[in-house]
Amino acid sequence: MMRGSKRIAVIGGDERQIYLASALARMGWQVAAYGLGNCEERLCPAVAVETLSACVAEASAIVLPMPASVDGVRVSCPLAPDTAPRFTTVLENRNGALVIGGKLPPVLSTLTQEMERIDLIDDEVLQLKNALPTAEGAISIAMRELPVTIDGIHAAVIGYGRIGEILADKLYALGANVYVYARRKEALTRAALHHAHPMHMVNRDGTSTLGQIPRNCRVIFNTVPHQIFTREVVETLPRACVYIDLASAPGGIDWSAAGELGIRAVWGSGLPGKCVPETAGILLAETVDEILRAKGVDLC
Repeated sequence: MMRGSKRIAVIGGDERQIYLASALARMGWQVAAYGLGNCEERLCPAVAVETLSACVAEASAIVLPMPASVDGVRVSCPLAPDTAPRFTTVLENRNGALVIGGKLPPVLSTLTQEMERIDLIDDEVLQLKNALPTAEGAISIAMRELPVTIDGIHAAVIGYGRIGEILADKLYALGANVYVYARRKEALTRAALHHAHPMHMVNRDGTSTLGQIPRNCRVIFNTVPHQIFTREVVETLPRACVYIDLASAPGGIDWSAAGELGIRAVWGSGLPGKCVPETAGILLAETVDEILRAKGVDLC
């Protein structure tokens, strides 16, 4: 890899990639972008190029989207679908560049074992930073779906990890009565110290307590990436509540049961990119900058 080069190729992606490219350029990197549509004004001081080969020429790193692909064959280019290159073509043109992206498809591993690549989905610091925009995005969904204010409602947060903790704090700050459901005693203790009502997610016999969510609960935010809201649990949910799933696919609820039983269930995936793309893009840029410097690619 060309450690002395400070050029970065940004290929494809949604609105986040525009802000990522611009932020990296403001940090001092030479950034060429391809597959982002007509975005020259917002992209500045990064530069848009018309061909993939021009984008990756002499680049020390190639930054792919988050996620890198939808079909596992082509780079995700929702802003310019006609320009979406195949991963095989990207690799043919990369000339030893480090590849960085989110949820990199298995095809990259099968095409070559020698390529140096970093999957941002495994970056713990980025995940922690993304918890804030995810929590704010989830609350914006609740405000859109509910016919009442957040202030004064009863809200349930399922899981008390990175996202759950920030979400519960923000709901409390908005005046909600917050119930936190978790398994670990430490998490429940921490939730109580943050003014939430701590609720054990399972009984002593191992059965779920989610079927006992208060009848006056108006919104449920799930962060647990397992189907814990089974049909049996969904049948007990208050019909006036809104369920918002923040877990990774396939989510934590029986979607067909929710539809049949009239429970409003909203899929809240990718909220940082959908709700606050500028913030999300800058966070990605900071992460990429740190990775490049750690790998010996610098601005000198």
